[in-house]
Amino acid sequence: MAQDSAEETQSTTDSLRERIQNIVEQQKEKVQSVLGELSNQRRGFVGQVVRVSEETLGLDVRGATRIVPLDENVILMRNGAEINTESVEVGSWAEVLGIVNNDSFIAKKITFFTTSLLPKPHFVSLGSLKTIKTNSLDFQPRGQETILTVSLNRTTVFQNSEGEETRNTEFVEDDQVLLIGYQENDDTIITVMRALAPFTPVEEE
Repeated sequence: MAQDSAEETQSTTDSLRERIQNIVEQQKEKVQSVLGELSNQRRGFVGQVVRVSEETLGLDVRGATRIVPLDENVILMRNGAEINTESVEVGSWAEVLGIVNNDSFIAKKITFFTTSLLPKPHFVSLGSLKTIKTNSLDFQPRGQETILTVSLNRTTVFQNSEGEETRNTEFVEDDQVLLIGYQENDDTIITVMRALAPFTPVEEE
C-alpha cells in the first residue's frame, strides 16, 4: 500500500510538473510574440524633400537632413496613385510610414503632398479692436503700439463675453477682444473673436 501511495504521489507530481511546463511554454510564446511586435512597431514622420535619387530620399525633418533608403519594397504615392522617383519634386512634403526593426527604421510607404504637413502656428492675443471690415480687422495687442491687420473668412466665429455666437456688427471700435487663429504664410487667419466685456447697448434716439 505504501508503494502504491508513493507511485500515485509520483504520478501526481509528474502530471503537475507537465502542466506547469505547458503553462510556461504558452507564456513563453506570448512573451516572444509581444517582443516581436515591439521590435517591429510602426513608425512615421513628415519632412520636406531636399533631394531625391533612385536609391535614396533626402528629407528636411525639423532642420536636420534624414536619408531614407528606397528599394522595390517602398511604395511611393501621390494623389492616391503610385509614382516613381522621377515624379518626386524637391520642395514637396512627404509622409513616411514604416517599421522599426532592431533599432533601424525601414520605410514601407511614402506619400507626397504639395503643401506643408506641419501644424500651422497658433495665434492667440488680447487687445483692442480698431476697425472691422468684411474680410479683415485692425487690432492693437495689449502693451503694444503696433496695430496688426488680420484676416477674417466665412468660418470665423464671433462670440459675446459669455461665449455665445453673435454677429460681427455687435463689435465696435475700442472693444476689448480675444483673438484666436493661426498663421499661414505672411497672413494671420482669425477663427474666433470673443468680446471680453458685455456689449454696450445702443441708445435709441
